Amino acid sequence: MESSPSAAQGDEPQYKTGDVRTVNIPGTEVTFSLVYVAGGSFMMGSSETEEGRDTDEGPQRDTKLDGYWIGQYEVTDNAFSVFRYPDRDADTTAVAGAFYDVNAVSRPSPPYEDPAFGMGGNAKPAVGMTQWGALHFAKWLTQKTGVFFRLPTEAEWENACRAGTDTPFSFGLDEADLDEYGWYEDNSEYALQRVGQKLPNDWGLYDMHGNASEWTMDEYVSTYFQDTASKNPWVEPSRLHPRTVRGGAYDDPSSEARCANRLESTLNWKRRDPQIPKSFWWNTDAPFLGFRLVAPEAGMSEDDQLFFWTMVLGE
Repeated sequence: MESSPSAAQGDEPQYKTGDVRTVNIPGTEVTFSLVYVAGGSFMMGSSETEEGRDTDEGPQRDTKLDGYWIGQYEVTDNAFSVFRYPDRDADTTAVAGAFYDVNAVSRPSPPYEDPAFGMGGNAKPAVGMTQWGALHFAKWLTQKTGVFFRLPTEAEWENACRAGTDTPFSFGLDEADLDEYGWYEDNSEYALQRVGQKLPNDWGLYDMHGNASEWTMDEYVSTYFQDTASKNPWVEPSRLHPRTVRGGAYDDPSSEARCANRLESTLNWKRRDPQIPKSFWWNTDAPFLGFRLVAPEAGMSEDDQLFFWTMVLGE
């Protein structure tokens, strides 16, 4: 990806791609590692000759993005549990002058059954939540830390996965090398694994290939490359399903872990949910599905944040 300055013209950039910062959840010992991705352009999508390619992955195009920070790891059970359980949270916020009340937070309702199917653990990806639930976590974390967090757009996610490459995987062409970089059906024993055990990509991001599939902020459309802007593209959701998921999971074949692979959400992920209406927070049949977060470099004003959360959460 071509870099663009994150400082005034002529000055040295404050950050460069691959730089890492740590954000603490106030009142806890839980931290997030974020990797900086400089603004610039990259080639998005897959070539027509790429093995395993689907038609919704192109045609390839040059896509421009502003700078952002992205989670070095998938959000873990340890972190999500601070949001999920009020007794793990604290009446503490890093926002100067702000009041934070643990008991006033909208938190996930109890799931119908264990969303991780017994595979969860503190250092494993948090899984089974809906996109709405993942966005609520981002809103809560924003209120706690004073840093504006959200889900990555499809373009931000793919750019981070590629880490400056144009090959099917961030490490090149050879699927045989996937064992070193990700968890998928051939090496995971069909189970979630602790984050960060495999090699990172060239920008220092872990588990971009496999382990848990990851929510993005976009509605899924098969004509994404024809219908979206070439700069900071985002398909603003107009319906509950389908939304776009990236990265492949522990139970997927290697082709699903390619950087350009796209998956659309489905109501089948709630098929065992007996509730009417079905849970807004949880998918009963998606133990493979998690997320990581993005913090745009430019941030967002309080008024714009209010508008954003109303738009994406429908509240």
